[in-house]
Amino acid sequence: MAGESTQVRKAQLDKEEREHLEDVVTEMRDRVEANVRYQLEEYDLETRPDEDASLSEEQEDLVEAIELEAVDGNEWGDGYEQYITGVGYTIVNRLAGLRCMEVRDFIDDEVTVFADDGLTPAARRLVEDEFMLEEEAVLEAYRNACDDLAEEIEILFDRSTAYSLIDPDDDTFEDLCGMLDEVPDEVWRADDVLGWVYEYYNVKLLDDLRRKGNYQGLSPEDVPAANQFYTPHWVVRMLTDNSLGKLYLEDTGKLQNVVDEQKSLSPVERKNRPLSPDKSPEINDFCTYLVPSKDEGKPPDFDGPEDIRVIDPACGSGHFLLYAFDVLERIWRTETNLDHAKIPQKILRHNLYGIDLDMRACQLAAFNLYLKGRTRAETEGADGFDMPEIGIVCADAKVADIEGVEGVFDEVAGGRSDIEDALSQILDAFEEVHGLGSLLDVRGTLGDLFEDDADEEGVQITLEDDPRKDHTLSQILHSLREAIDEQRENDSFLAQDLRSFVRLLDVLAKDYDVTLMNPPYGSRNRMPESIKDYIEDRYEYPKEFYINFFEVGNKITKTNGRIGMLVPRTFMFKHRFEKFRTDFVGSLSSFDFLAEFGIGVLDNATVRTAGTVVRKGGEARSIGSFIRLYDIDTTEKEEVFTEVVSGVDRELNRLFEVKLSEFSKVPGTPLCYSTPDEVRELHDTDIKLDAGQAGVEGESVGLARQGLATAKRVS
Repeated sequence: MAGESTQVRKAQLDKEEREHLEDVVTEMRDRVEANVRYQLEEYDLETRPDEDASLSEEQEDLVEAIELEAVDGNEWGDGYEQYITGVGYTIVNRLAGLRCMEVRDFIDDEVTVFADDGLTPAARRLVEDEFMLEEEAVLEAYRNACDDLAEEIEILFDRSTAYSLIDPDDDTFEDLCGMLDEVPDEVWRADDVLGWVYEYYNVKLLDDLRRKGNYQGLSPEDVPAANQFYTPHWVVRMLTDNSLGKLYLEDTGKLQNVVDEQKSLSPVERKNRPLSPDKSPEINDFCTYLVPSKDEGKPPDFDGPEDIRVIDPACGSGHFLLYAFDVLERIWRTETNLDHAKIPQKILRHNLYGIDLDMRACQLAAFNLYLKGRTRAETEGADGFDMPEIGIVCADAKVADIEGVEGVFDEVAGGRSDIEDALSQILDAFEEVHGLGSLLDVRGTLGDLFEDDADEEGVQITLEDDPRKDHTLSQILHSLREAIDEQRENDSFLAQDLRSFVRLLDVLAKDYDVTLMNPPYGSRNRMPESIKDYIEDRYEYPKEFYINFFEVGNKITKTNGRIGMLVPRTFMFKHRFEKFRTDFVGSLSSFDFLAEFGIGVLDNATVRTAGTVVRKGGEARSIGSFIRLYDIDTTEKEEVFTEVVSGVDRELNRLFEVKLSEFSKVPGTPLCYSTPDEVRELHDTDIKLDAGQAGVEGESVGLARQGLATAKRVS
């Protein structure tokens, strides 16, 4: 296949392309969900059937699928609506995925492109070669394509899942494919197109969810849709270059040399460095968004590129992982003599992991990595591409709360009592964890459970030829995962969910060299009560999604590993985050840099953000780098960032090197990096503006009072 060699590759869509895609995806959602709703009404499932109702096999399967959605005390109607969304989302994901493959010439006979005779090329082949009726051939060709691809990318195309019980009817399928035609082929070739499909599918819900979060409170199933904000590519570059890129350069001892070499690059050269590994073969050619640092640290120990693990615990459609793939490809090329065509499979097998609450996001993340891997392999001359098992898992843990889940233990365990015992202990340990995602405290919950009986006759979950000795929790869970994956014939939907849950535990029990994320945002009403209670019991800092996700990153990242995040900037100033803020620049991690973006970085979001990279543990740095971008227009933030790291002189200073100990001089330790040292020094004197109001000792020179303020209207 020609892959990139004959087709233009776009790393990111421009604003006009994104806006058009949003219109198309919104239209597709309305059309497909209307059709799914109509078909469910034909099955008479708007309300839960009576227990003694006589149901067809199709109705029984649909009832089971809807009941899996109606957990956490939800009514049938809630599960019914969520199921409609899930089915519609999956259909759109599959069609968009097929179109992405067609424009890359990965499919010989197109499945989503209609000719003038009303047939797709794949359907025409069925009519001519298998004498199938024309009215049946179009959807049959679609199903065949899904079945063929399920062997390589099961999470998206497996038609045995609950969301695959309903296909679009013929007219709807043709209408949806016509909507795909409205988007140019070059857009479908872009690396980030499926990420925008993911965000735009639920864009209509955002305003409703914001209001619900402000006044009523979100439920666990609202959390994924309320936090679907796609990270801009340049921010992904910045955070990944300064985490994974720097980690590797530190390991080779070349970081400072590369930083010095890149000083000669202009801002334009930094932004537009070549994408092809043939033209930018090494990290110093490719990772051009490095923020200069004055000292190097010691990276985690790894013998070769296969030992490097990168995780995104809130991966969405996999944007961070896609860019990390590009960085890792250059590491593999430099460190090994492997045939370049074999490297993509190695990366997918060994290096990349992702977790998300939303199954549809996991579908797209896995498929994006498949597209990336296959495109790169075939560009390098591979004859075909075998997709390895990859570390993308869905964190929807509601299976632990479903009554009767023990009934599928035998189905999953294949009659092995040791596996059934292990599953029973694990599920007993996790109750009311739906909606937690990566906040699930696997180590804290299961560590003692299995550690205590490691040398006794306890739960034996390893294979007979792998005796149990010196087991870590990660090894135990991985052994359990491998054991239950051997039993996979005709799974029920509940058994599929149980397997997925064990895979989640396995991934969360591993250690990682780099954690990258744009985690969920929100607290109080935007955090469901069940999640607040869980965090109160198991986490140190205030109940705030992004703060607690940082705690997760700190737990699963190896000492001296890097954590890169795009988060709200509220932790920099608010009183309730003082302890976290103090630890953030102190003992919690070795702070590297922070770029304050302000508003406008995320489409469809009004949150003011900051991007930061920290080192887990190790010797703390004494100086932190801060980049001021919050007062720059959205369209100019990247340009100004490249000027800052290139050392371009500007009238207003935007790069601040601050001794981290300076922040503690101001009560509350606000990260006011642009405050002159002379102003901070004033806090060392006894003279205060209003010592009583501030709650500090000293001589007051006045009274500080709140001025004019807005408030919510009281009816």
